[in-house]
Amino acid sequence: METLNAIAPLFAVILIGFAAVRTGYVPAEALRPVGDIVLRIALPALIFLSVAGAPPGQGLQPAALIAIATGSLTAFGVGILTAVAILKISLPRAAMIALGISASNSGFIGYPIAQQLFGAAEAGRLLAHMMVVENLIIIPLAIVLSSETRDGGRGRALALLRDLSRNPLILALAASFAFRLLGLSLPDPAVRTLDLLARMSPPAALLIVGATLAALRPQGQVGGVALITFGKLVLHPLFTLGAFAAIGGVPGSFVQGAVLFAAMPMVSIYPILCHSVGLSALAATALMTATIACTVTLALWLPALRQLGFG
Repeated sequence: METLNAIAPLFAVILIGFAAVRTGYVPAEALRPVGDIVLRIALPALIFLSVAGAPPGQGLQPAALIAIATGSLTAFGVGILTAVAILKISLPRAAMIALGISASNSGFIGYPIAQQLFGAAEAGRLLAHMMVVENLIIIPLAIVLSSETRDGGRGRALALLRDLSRNPLILALAASFAFRLLGLSLPDPAVRTLDLLARMSPPAALLIVGATLAALRPQGQVGGVALITFGKLVLHPLFTLGAFAAIGGVPGSFVQGAVLFAAMPMVSIYPILCHSVGLSALAATALMTATIACTVTLALWLPALRQLGFG
């Protein structure tokens, strides 16, 4: 009941965004600049504040990063093998299936839910860890493997490196790392400014998720949708939990949060990323299915984790 009370208002905001766009009350184009503000200003401010402004010893934890990366890469590998063996599809397409299983919508859904459950500071730390793994490992790996030809692969790899060097979230992470390495501390006015910007993120991000779902035109094979949805909402968090249990040394409350982040639906740009291999319709269907289904799976994961002694 506690979990439902925490997440129900958040999914209500998603539903409001969905209804506003689907009914024409708000044009979809009107919300796109809001998404840009979240991605380019609010989330980078949140990440910088979470890492650079964290007390000593509470920045990025190597053990946590290794566990999150291990869980995500395991989910990615299982996704590729299953897609090739069962769905009988090519490696490039299988890589995009695997991306849907192993990359969470951490910024737009994960952080708002984690903020309700764990507080803004802990949710921000969790988000920073997830962003490192997703943006530096999982998404680049999927894009490189999805390249059809050798030359095209090299070209896409170079384009990917350029995109990473301009990604506001990556730049915020890099700046926060440098800030901590130099031993600097944020003055109080800077903390309050960044906090104000960070607070913009949750409600705006949830509205954007709803608007994105309203613009989708779901279709695609049932087998692929089922694989992606089950893999994302069940296997990814399960592998992440197993990785934390094997590595150890991470507080139970943090493990709980990381597993819940892994249990979130896939990244909202998933259909766009899948367009190059002709799977955008399948990805759109999986995204909508997982977003709806996670209202049930999240309500099951939290008490299960607490029963296991995490949190």
